[in-house]
Amino acid sequence: MDNKTTKDLRVKRTHKLLHYALFELMEKQPFENITVKQICDLAMVHRTTFYTHFQDKFDLLSSSIRQIAEDEFKGFVEVSLSPSDNFKELLSIAMKHKKLFSQLLSEERDSLRSLLRRDIGIGMKKYLVEHFSIEDISIDMQIKVEAFIGAVLGVLTWWIENNMPIDKEELYKKMDIFSEWTFGK
Repeated sequence: MDNKTTKDLRVKRTHKLLHYALFELMEKQPFENITVKQICDLAMVHRTTFYTHFQDKFDLLSSSIRQIAEDEFKGFVEVSLSPSDNFKELLSIAMKHKKLFSQLLSEERDSLRSLLRRDIGIGMKKYLVEHFSIEDISIDMQIKVEAFIGAVLGVLTWWIENNMPIDKEELYKKMDIFSEWTFGK
């Protein structure tokens, strides 16, 4: 085995130890409370080694997420799956990494995305009560509300990130697919 291969194996081992340590700590506490020292102590890696590979804990988290994506989501790219099969696969992966997904999806509680998600949901529920006299939001109704919110935020993000390739009126018309949904009892 040559020196380069040995070095590559050591780097992979170090990264693996740090990823596992981060995930183990995230099982017990919020990411924001985790320190580099805790990660290094649990991984049994010196801080200098940590900083040789990563800028900070956010860089490690990003690397860890990319590693999960490479390991878990390769099926999304390698195989042509229907949207429903993609969703089913995503649910399986989320179940496998439930605690991690829970932390990562709720970590940005005060982000604009999170605030919009909350406020759109409150507005939709108020609309359903006022226009359909629905007092108790069923699981089926909640799924429709969450699907709508997710789609709206996803399209909004796409629209902004792609420099608004169509005007807002055209985008609004294209998103009118939700008007066909029945929200009544």
